Amino acid sequence: MTAKLERPDVRAHVLRAALLAIDEVGPERLRVRDIAERAGMSSGHVMYYFGKRDRILVSTLLLSEDELAERRTAELAAVTDPGQALGRLAELYLPGGPRDVRWRLWAQVIARPPQDEETLARIAGFMGTWVRELAGIVTRGAAEGLWRPVDDPEDYATRMCRIMDSLAADVLLGLPGRGPRWAHEQAVKAIWRELRP
Repeated sequence: MTAKLERPDVRAHVLRAALLAIDEVGPERLRVRDIAERAGMSSGHVMYYFGKRDRILVSTLLLSEDELAERRTAELAAVTDPGQALGRLAELYLPGGPRDVRWRLWAQVIARPPQDEETLARIAGFMGTWVRELAGIVTRGAAEGLWRPVDDPEDYATRMCRIMDSLAADVLLGLPGRGPRWAHEQAVKAIWRELRP
């Protein structure tokens, strides 16, 4: 006999199915039925846990960001050279191509933002962790004498993240010559420009 999944486990199961469906059909064409089929559930059962399609998209984005945050922290902790850490952070931040699921979810959520304060606070928290991670690398590199210190590391890191957001938009649009490698090179150049002594 299969054990019955507890409510949080069912939600996680549905979100993993949503990630698969989004990767296959895209967030803009995603139907609840697509998720339900991959989760082995009825559409009604999926809706019982999330209420509406937009809530599934937001929850899937939050799951994706949670998983990336864990991976980012582990990977960057293993990089001892701050210069290499800057490059790796930019690589993790930027989309891997026009079909990058996480970034396509971001585009959908930006187009139809959630209205509840708790979700908005979580989204702001994810953005804040990127800023703090980058600010920490910048501060560490300055302390090691690799580049000049900046007056306000968090302000600097916020500006660099916004630059990476605009580079990401070019990648997502699939503009000619504006792929992931181009975006990474541009991001690293922008980050280093202000750090050089």
